[in-house]
Amino acid sequence: MDAEPLRIIVLGGLVPGRPGRSAAALAAAGAGRRAGREADVIDLAAACLPEPGPEPGWCEPEPAAVRDLRPWLAAADGFAVVVPARTEHPPPPLRSALTWCADAWRARPVALLPHGYGPDAAVPAGLRQAFAEAHALTVATTDCPDDALDQLTWWARALRTARTHDPYRF
Repeated sequence: MDAEPLRIIVLGGLVPGRPGRSAAALAAAGAGRRAGREADVIDLAAACLPEPGPEPGWCEPEPAAVRDLRPWLAAADGFAVVVPARTEHPPPPLRSALTWCADAWRARPVALLPHGYGPDAAVPAGLRQAFAEAHALTVATTDCPDDALDQLTWWARALRTARTHDPYRF
């Protein structure tokens, strides 16, 4: 087993005025209490990322918010993303993070943790597709946060080992 703890970034605050921030704090507490993991919470709405432009390099120099956020995301071994239930597409702050910090998502696992709308909250396929396009792997479980975080841990460890021995080039 790796001596270095896995670094899990919990992303919340995707929709202004929604309870995602408290759900993200709970997810981070769950992630951090397991041995071998560290968890940080990032409120993407507070990161103030600009909307992505029509093509790469459209905005030079790179916005300060992107320069500030990128190292945090790049250092992560995996992501737990607290999303509003029944959200068909990535909310604007998440879409901006996926676009501006594209390399940070490559070959990393993502647990999608829906909140709101009762116990049958679901994550639509559109969100999974957005992460697939970013070359990130979404874990299967979404209905039980503890199980999703356990799957995230397994994949984070496996993919960190793979990236170390054979860097992802695609």
